[in-house]
Amino acid sequence: MRAKIALLLHMHQPDYRDPTTGEPIMPWVRLHAVRGYTDAPTLAMEAGARATLNVVPTLLDQLERYAAGGTDAWARLSKVPAEDLSEAERAFIRARFVHGHPTMRQVSDRYRQLEASVGSLYTPQDLRDLQVWSNLAWMGVVARRDPFVRGLLRQDRGYSHAQLLELMNVQEAIVAGVLPLWRKHGRISVTPYNHPILPLLVDFRHAHRCMPQLPDTVRFAFPDDARRQITEGIDRAAAVLGARPRGMWPSEGSVSPEVARLAAQAGLQWLATDQGVLERSDRDGPPDLRRAWRVEDTELLMVFRDRGLSDRIGFQYATWDGEAAAQDLLRSVTGDGVLPIILDGENPWESFPDAGQSFLRALYASGRVCDIDEGLPHMPTGHIRRLHTGSWINADFQIWAGDPMDRAGWRQLAALREAYEAAGRPEAAWPAIRAAEGSDWFWWYGPEHHSDMRDLFDLLFRHHLAAGWAALGAPAPASLSRPIWEDTRG
Repeated sequence: MRAKIALLLHMHQPDYRDPTTGEPIMPWVRLHAVRGYTDAPTLAMEAGARATLNVVPTLLDQLERYAAGGTDAWARLSKVPAEDLSEAERAFIRARFVHGHPTMRQVSDRYRQLEASVGSLYTPQDLRDLQVWSNLAWMGVVARRDPFVRGLLRQDRGYSHAQLLELMNVQEAIVAGVLPLWRKHGRISVTPYNHPILPLLVDFRHAHRCMPQLPDTVRFAFPDDARRQITEGIDRAAAVLGARPRGMWPSEGSVSPEVARLAAQAGLQWLATDQGVLERSDRDGPPDLRRAWRVEDTELLMVFRDRGLSDRIGFQYATWDGEAAAQDLLRSVTGDGVLPIILDGENPWESFPDAGQSFLRALYASGRVCDIDEGLPHMPTGHIRRLHTGSWINADFQIWAGDPMDRAGWRQLAALREAYEAAGRPEAAWPAIRAAEGSDWFWWYGPEHHSDMRDLFDLLFRHHLAAGWAALGAPAPASLSRPIWEDTRG
């Protein structure tokens, strides 16, 4: 029998909702919903294929909000007649509405023209075309089946306000359909509620296991937070999607022996992470990715992603012909057994010229894709004596803890968490703390990653922290009024 691919697609965006207004301050949940969130499960079901959709509960919360009629500032601004935009609104559109992967702008001569002259867009028609394209370019495989959407793509420019409003109506309908689609798909695993780096919640100093050079300047050790993020995440996914997940991709594949025990105590049957973690763990036998590995002192099984093949999909195949890329992947999975391939389920399809259609169709049509739950019984079992503490990136936590900016953020979080403890853990403060514990804020600190929206990520992190202090009935530290990256004390 030819080897099967146990495919897991991780669906994740951080909690963009402002804790005061409840409205998202960035549009990425809404825009990914009309692309990867809809396309990946739809194409799988159409081919009779099965893949695991790994969901983050805070993403479910935001999708529910949109389905109930919620909006965001970007969507509202998209609907304002271009002739009625204030100068501040025009400036915002010029600064923020050219976004997403550059490949998405290659479908339109007009969008590329708008991008090239974005600083000098003043005519209502220019601004309206940008309002349209900032939404239209995200429309994925399923969305482009709509005759109206196809007509807008062909038209390219000169849109009317009525066409813009109709586009937003189509978008809203697709977004509202994501959660019913995921319930129908049914192959679900979960991530802790707000996507925290679990080993660092258990004890930040555990990062020294994989990063011995890390300065010892952060005191954060709250294993009960890690437990709650896990159990509340499982409960939320079960409530929204109708079935209790059996497995988990912990945020950023971040694991430790303590995290494995917490996952087992929560009733999970499996965890997934990267092959680099397996290679650095004490185990019986070679690091065979086609084994399910039982962790010492638990009944928990772990599966480990093939890094090379997973990353080909995420970072390389977009420049290939889609069908040729799928055949290359299938040829690379030789022999028999079950090989886990795990990657981001949303961002890669921005960079595929056809939103991943030809690649996913060919892969799903092969008959060789299964979900993790289906594949596990066919994987022989290995034994891990000591699980390495690390993540999917270089098997360490450099991205989230290695820079002085990261640690400045952790110190702000620790101050709030200690105050929460001293106050007797009032439940009203927990949602803000849980949100501030998310990994995404730290992703943008330090030199590793860049975003034109970095200021918004920093602002939102500080808003979550401030909301936690407010719920405690205490004033926020004055330092929270300044961007975190200004603190570089180490």
